[in-house]
Amino acid sequence: MAHKSVKTFAGWGVVTLSVLALAPSIVPGSMAVLAFYISLTLLLVSLFTISSASYLHFKFTAIIVGVGMLFLNDYLRVVMPSPESTWSSKIGLYLIYVLITVIGIIKIKTQPVH
Repeated sequence: MAHKSVKTFAGWGVVTLSVLALAPSIVPGSMAVLAFYISLTLLLVSLFTISSASYLHFKFTAIIVGVGMLFLNDYLRVVMPSPESTWSSKIGLYLIYVLITVIGIIKIKTQPVH
């Protein structure tokens, strides 16, 4: 029982950290890219919480990272991005996000129903 509560606590911790990682996303330059890498790492960590009590931690983290990536991140946002960003590098980073999200969706679909 304690193991499940630790995973739940870790899951909500990852969600909280992903919200906090949005702040450096707004800063121009390399800080925005670093913030996105931190967000991707948190999304990967949230994959491990899927097998716990619920998959809400992954869903929330994926939504927060996706919104931050498309609308807030200075380097990756769709509208008025940083002039240093190229579409080839942006598409590569988008694909990494999509890949991690698809892995999470597949993991959710293969979980047994309790």
